[in-house]
Parts: sequence; C-alpha cells; structure tokens
Amino acid sequence: MTVSPRSEQKSYDPEERYTLLFYSAIDAIVSLDKNFRVFLINPSAEKMFGFLASELLGNSIEEQFPLRIRNRFYRILKNVAKLADKKRQKPFGPIRLIRKDKTILISEVSVSITGPENDYQYHVIIRDISEKYRILIELKRANQTLKRMDREKEELLEKLEEKVRQRSRQLANYYKIMKEELSLAKRLQTEILSDIPVIPGIRVHSSYLPMMEVGGDLYDLFEIRPGVMRVFLADATGHGVQAALLTMTLKGILESIKKKNMDPGSILTEFNREYCKNFGNIGMFFSCFLADIDTNIKKIVYSSGGHPPQFFLSNELIMGLDRTGSLLGLDPDNQYGIFSLAYQDGDRLFLLTDGIYEEFNSEKQQFGELVVQKILAEKFAAPMQETIPAILKALFDHLGSQKIQDDITAILISLDSND
Repeated sequence: MTVSPRSEQKSYDPEERYTLLFYSAIDAIVSLDKNFRVFLINPSAEKMFGFLASELLGNSIEEQFPLRIRNRFYRILKNVAKLADKKRQKPFGPIRLIRKDKTILISEVSVSITGPENDYQYHVIIRDISEKYRILIELKRANQTLKRMDREKEELLEKLEEKVRQRSRQLANYYKIMKEELSLAKRLQTEILSDIPVIPGIRVHSSYLPMMEVGGDLYDLFEIRPGVMRVFLADATGHGVQAALLTMTLKGILESIKKKNMDPGSILTEFNREYCKNFGNIGMFFSCFLADIDTNIKKIVYSSGGHPPQFFLSNELIMGLDRTGSLLGLDPDNQYGIFSLAYQDGDRLFLLTDGIYEEFNSEKQQFGELVVQKILAEKFAAPMQETIPAILKALFDHLGSQKIQDDITAILISLDSND
C-alpha cells in the first residue's frame, strides 16, 4: 500500500496553534482567570512589563494599573463578559500601565473571553502606543499652540488695523494741513514774484514752473531810475518747501538793497555778504544773475554769481553771458565783477535757470543747452510770445511721460525803442 506524502504531514491541533501564536506574538498577551489572576503570560508581556512570568503567575494584574484605572479596567472586563459574542475583541485605551521599574506605559488593550459563564477566562492583548500617544499629545499641543497663535495673530491684526486707521486719519489730517500750508506758501511765493513794470523800450514775457507746489527760483524786475530796469534772477539749491523758504530769505535781503545806486557786481557782493552774515550757517547756496538795462543809452550791465550762461540775442549772434563770480553763500568775502554790452533795437535777452537744461527723459537723455539755443535762433524773428512756449513744448516732448525734475524759470526781454 502506497502512503501519500500528504498523509505523512503532521497536523497541528488548535491548542498547539494557539500556543505557537501565543509565544511568538509581538504584542503582549496575558490570560486571567475568573478572579483576574494571571495564569498565562507570553514573552512579549514579560519584556513589556519587565517582570518574569514567575513573578506574575497566580497574582492579580491590578498592581500593573494606577489605582484610579483599576476599577475602570475590571468594569470593562465584566462588560465584555456580558456581550453575546464572548470571542469578540473589544479594544480600549489609551490606558496607563505600570512597569516593574515604575515607569508608565501608554497602551491600547483588547479583550476576549473563553470558557463557561461560571469560569470565564480573560485574554488581554496589550499594545504599546507610548510613542504614538506622545506624538498625538505633541500634535494636540502644537494644534493648541497654533490656535492660540491664530487668536493672537487675529488680535494683533485687529490692533494693527485700528492703529493703521488711526494713523491714516492722522496722516489725512496732516496732509490736509500741509496742502493748506503749501497753498498759502504758493500764494505767498506768487506774491513775491513782482509785477513787471512798464518801461518804454522793454517788453517782458516770462514763465515759472515749480517742480512742486512751491519752488526755489526767484525773480524780480523793477525800475531803479527812469528808463533803467534792474532784473534779478536766483536759483536756490534743492527743491520744494526748503528751497522756497530760502527764496523768502533772499527776497528779504533783496528788498533792502535792490534799488541802491550801485552797479550789479557791487549789489551781488553786498547781497552775498549779508546772506553769509545772517544765514551762512544753514549750508544752502544759490546762483544769481543781476542785470541793469538802461534804455536811455541802450546798454546792459550784468553780474552773474555761479549762474549758467544767459543769452543775448541779435540778428548777428547768440552770445552767452558767462558768470562773473561763484555761487552766493559760500564765502562772505567773495567779490563779483561786471560785464557791459551795448544793444540795438530788436535785440533780446533770454534769462533762465538751469532747470530747463537738467531735465532727463525715461532713457536718461538730458534736454540740454543746444536745443534751447536752436529754438532761440529759429524764433528770433517771430513774435516774442512764441519763443518760451516753443521751448517748453520741445521740453515736454522730450520728457514724454516723465515729470519735470527741477524748477523752471524762463524770461524773454525784447529791447526795442519802438515798442
């Protein structure tokens, strides 16, 4: 008779299989009798609790639970016993267990029950979730911290928003006050740009464009004696309110000396000395051009302190009127010379501040002096009121979308006894 190899294989009964699983299980397994005394414990449980099996067998497991947890544990076991399916595993936790070294183990526990009702056996599977529990607690704390930070952030944002609203209201009020003050400053500055006197043989056309509400250019035209017009033009360093305040200062000094019977060079020398004496410590300087136009003898005498060349125009030439001294405000002992020239009917004098030249477009290209000279030559025979608008149009065409970057003053004086 041939014996099948399959029939020679050893078959394991259920009890043997259970025993094999019991002793090889990764999780701790402890079996309790109906009085909750240990009658079976696997190696994983010994390792988890730190007790030998001989130390636990026959003893109650309650010593492995903190006092406040024992009753809960026993109550859970009894509740499982009341279930219809006694083999059903009932996980619960997290629950604290005490090791032999008195350290705490955070665990998750499952329970199944075997045996008759009057002799139940409780099989407890214990899984160590200490690390998982620690991570969950840290996540919970981190979540609470984030929620607290969110609340603090919201509170901070509310406070910041309120501060921004308050600051915005303050700035709006300051801006309103500043606009009112700038408007007043503009009116005051307009007032100091004196009316042009009517003198036979002289016609004047001018344009003043401050970069801001107020600027640092100042001009004044006045008659110092019959038939003689004195023309004053100054350009303060800087822009805006600071430069405008300097022009107020200059106007004050000018009023005290402007009609003195002295040549333009002597006027500028005294002007510089007075300015340095009273305001030299503020560190602000200015260029200045002063000319006397005598229609009686058709003569121009001028002095220029650090000012860019002004232009004398005639049928025959365009001549630059160069400076005769340095910027005013640098040294109280500076002296300013004069230069004289005769003119004929039809000649013109074009005065300006360097703001016209020093204007750059978006490609950083400067407007420059040559364009101005070209337009002056082209418009010499045209009506005088066309010249300055032509220069300004060319300037704004050059700038495109760019705004002007300096104060601009242009004064064209026509010299003709037939006017």
